[in-house]
Amino acid sequence: MTPGSLCRAAVGSLVVLAAACSADKATPAPTPVTTPAPAVPSPAATPRAFVCPLPALPDLHINCPKLSPELSDFVTTAIESVVAQRPELFDFTDNLGTGSWKVKDRQKYVDAVVTAIHAQGICAKDDNEEIALKNTNAFNEQYNIWTSGGYVRRSYITTCFPAQF
Repeated sequence: MTPGSLCRAAVGSLVVLAAACSADKATPAPTPVTTPAPAVPSPAATPRAFVCPLPALPDLHINCPKLSPELSDFVTTAIESVVAQRPELFDFTDNLGTGSWKVKDRQKYVDAVVTAIHAQGICAKDDNEEIALKNTNAFNEQYNIWTSGGYVRRSYITTCFPAQF
């Protein structure tokens, strides 16, 4: 091969090679198609259950005198709230007088009143025939919120020193 033909062959190879390389550059890589993830609803916040911030105290079986109640407004507010928000718990056609309606389900009523007291930031518990409330461990008050005949009652019973729960 002569030097001229060798040169032409080399130039021709370079032209083919350059065309091949530029062809790769001319064709852009395909852009990946992304499909947005379907919207997932975030879970609703779960209301936190009330936890009394005061430490539990033992029942010392002491005498509890009847004094002027300090927490009765919380009981009244809780009962009124339950009557308004949970009317299915009451028979409004059967009453002993204003605000003393027949309770259809005693346990659901008591639980609802205790929950409504908790909503006010006051410690309370179902204490069998009564409910107990405290806002300090210095004392607790006992209330009867239900008559033996099954009607709403708002009755302060006694105050215990120190708190008995």
